[in-house]
Amino acid sequence: MTRILKTDALVLHSLRWSESSKIIHLFTAEKGSLKAIARGVLRPKSSLRGVLENLNQVQVVLSVKESRGLQIISQADLLNPFTHIRENLDATAMAFSIMELLRSLIHENEASQEIFRYTSGLLQQLNRPDISHPLLFLLSFIVHFSEYLGFGWQVEECRKCRKLPESFPVKADIVNGSITCARCATSDSHPQQALSKLQWRLLFRLQQEPPSGLPALMSKIPTDLNMNPLLDLLLAHLNYHTDQSLQLKSLKMYLP
Repeated sequence: MTRILKTDALVLHSLRWSESSKIIHLFTAEKGSLKAIARGVLRPKSSLRGVLENLNQVQVVLSVKESRGLQIISQADLLNPFTHIRENLDATAMAFSIMELLRSLIHENEASQEIFRYTSGLLQQLNRPDISHPLLFLLSFIVHFSEYLGFGWQVEECRKCRKLPESFPVKADIVNGSITCARCATSDSHPQQALSKLQWRLLFRLQQEPPSGLPALMSKIPTDLNMNPLLDLLLAHLNYHTDQSLQLKSLKMYLP
């Protein structure tokens, strides 16, 4: 049975299908990951031209049939091209990395309202013209995405003494998504990574902050704080629990 679906979506990826058509990989709140064909989109006079580009937030009208591998886009309107993100290479790298993660880990035909709302709100905040720490937004996304997938982090207390950590560095457990304070740290069979007090505090705050709180958090980050170890840690945790090797090619493509 074929039905008409009208929904907001993020364009995760597009691929030329023929001389005039493209296959579009969408992330939607109602259907999760969804692939559709946009016929005639590459024609010079097409009303869809420029609308179904990677990263754009759009509203699409689709002809959906569950037994069909490719759905059909009959209409699309541009809601947000995230212009400021595209003008900032660092922000572009973070936004496209988010698209990569969604493309790899969101399932087809699975309602995803919660993470769709979060991602949309996050990209809106990243689209500000005054972004100084774009990596913060990718870290926030991975923290909340891991929680959504069912294996979130527990960093508010040491997993052994059950107290707020007072001695540092703490050890972050890549498998359990937990921390052990310096007083309780012992050898462990699980891979671990040391976090400084500032790195731990940031990870703790990222769990609590909605997208709207990130600009204020961004302004409080010390200039000497190295956030790259946090990215390595969060990706290792995500890789372990999804049994994938997520390399985030966008970081290599857009960053020196």
